[in-house]
Amino acid sequence: MEKFFLKIWYQEVYYANLASLFFFPLSCIYISLFYLRALFYKNKKFNIPIICIGNINIGGTGKTSTLLTLIEEIKKKDKRVSVLLRGYGSKNKSIFYKVSKSDTFNKVGDEALLYANCVPTYITTNRNFAIERIINEKQTDILLLDDGFQDRSFHKDKSLLTVNGKRGFGNKMCLPAGPLRELIRPALKSAQFVVIIGDDLHHITKKYDYDNLEFYNANIKAVDVLDKKRYFAFSGIGNNDGFFDTLMNKGYDVKKKKSFPDHYQFTRKDLESLLDKAKIENLSLITTEKDYVRIPEDYRKNIDCFKIKLEIPNVEKLIRKLIN
Repeated sequence: MEKFFLKIWYQEVYYANLASLFFFPLSCIYISLFYLRALFYKNKKFNIPIICIGNINIGGTGKTSTLLTLIEEIKKKDKRVSVLLRGYGSKNKSIFYKVSKSDTFNKVGDEALLYANCVPTYITTNRNFAIERIINEKQTDILLLDDGFQDRSFHKDKSLLTVNGKRGFGNKMCLPAGPLRELIRPALKSAQFVVIIGDDLHHITKKYDYDNLEFYNANIKAVDVLDKKRYFAFSGIGNNDGFFDTLMNKGYDVKKKKSFPDHYQFTRKDLESLLDKAKIENLSLITTEKDYVRIPEDYRKNIDCFKIKLEIPNVEKLIRKLIN
């Protein structure tokens, strides 16, 4: 089902356009309810700077990598940073939970584990409640919010949106006819910064050159250059093709690829199957850092982890404007 929707959202072929038109009435209902609901929010203001790193598209925009880069840069300014997120993919339904480095993916989700290795990280089912708790702990100067741009129930001091340069905004339609959570223009007029990851193939900076917006381009850099091998790449993230393309652009010899749904929980059967196929074809398995934390530890020694970081030109300027 996920592959079907990705095709109709991002491919410019006649059957994709027809499928989008079929779902268009549902999109009208969705977006009407979205903005109607927003009218009843109080937009509560907190006495702590809240920076939201969000997106308009569903998944695969590079939000996690962007946030990790911002964490690293803001910490250089001697600011105490914390991260708050929903903990998507976890079984933890606590209204407020502080993530430990020893927690499992099942308990807190993959992004939370990555953030917890850098800064205090919290997951919640109620952002307003969690923000109050974090303030009361008096250990945070700046709160970074993973996602939540569409949550109008509280005030964000700054909002930064991430966009995949290759995908852009897809067919520019809202769910389920398209990949968008809300309409493009109102969303961009509510943000202050947009980070485009990769080449801006859809000319977003020219089409949406609003006075309130600053655009930054980011490039993906491999943290470690792994040994040259013949690889079987697999992943379960929001943009699997983006991962495969990055590997090949960095010179990795990818002979076989396997895609799983976003935040997929790998079973031992899945991993045994991948290992068997790789062995038969004399290939080495490789996956993303987000996928790697979802793999049982006894399997990790047989799988390479491709770690990346984002390079953002003028990042000093961006950080200065975000935190001041």
